[in-house]
Amino acid sequence: MTSPIGRAGLALVAGVLAYFLLQVGAQVVGYEWASLGAAYGFSGETGRVTVTHEERVRNREVCHGTFEPDGDGLAREGVRVHSSGPCEAGRVDEARLLPGEDTWMSMTERDRAYVDAGFGSGAGTSIVMLVLIGAFCSGLGGLFALGALVVGGQLVVDVLRRVFRPQSR
Repeated sequence: MTSPIGRAGLALVAGVLAYFLLQVGAQVVGYEWASLGAAYGFSGETGRVTVTHEERVRNREVCHGTFEPDGDGLAREGVRVHSSGPCEAGRVDEARLLPGEDTWMSMTERDRAYVDAGFGSGAGTSIVMLVLIGAFCSGLGGLFALGALVVGGQLVVDVLRRVFRPQSR
């Protein structure tokens, strides 16, 4: 049997790991869910995107453009365009905009516009990330949280037993 200090340390480490993994899981699930919503047309600000240029980033081509919202609002330049169609300068499409996010994770993105959910638009990657990374981090974080609760709860019960146990003489 481990010492109370060892169990308290174990509960603390498990709690910190649970917190971190659950935060990563929530961030990935929220980010990818919003991306899928925009790609399939049920979230994001509606408007038109005009493709301005294509850029090579980490050995793949990334499409950029200018988004003009429906109604009032300022146009946003330098928006990353997700589309299954070709990235041709001057191309105009109906799109949905998701504003960039500043997060504590490395997956911080700038503004992005989704034209459709076809092959090459990034919707497939969002589904994979949502299921695999989100489920993995959330599941593992849940196990660490359960472990922290069990070990911490056992420690509390042991302390209460010692405090309230009648002293034998």
